[in-house]
Amino acid sequence: MEMDIRTEEIKEIVLNDKSKFSYTKKQVEITNVLGAAVAVLDEYFITNSAGENYKLYKTKEGNWYDVPEANKGVDKGVLLGLKLGIDGV
Repeated sequence: MEMDIRTEEIKEIVLNDKSKFSYTKKQVEITNVLGAAVAVLDEYFITNSAGENYKLYKTKEGNWYDVPEANKGVDKGVLLGLKLGIDGV
């Protein structure tokens, strides 16, 4: 279960292949089945120009945290490109 904590402004990212995405970043609290908080992560809610949505998660230390059910059936290359683009690499 997740609980929203804070939302930030909408930003845009353009990948090397010129595909455009917009995203918002907010902090979410991840809890276990007992309701105890186990982590606070930055959640990136990303939308491409076709309206497809993606969710990526990053720790406060700067490490990407993959949630398998967040992006089922999405090309891993797209997700990697988004992570690199967000990191500014």
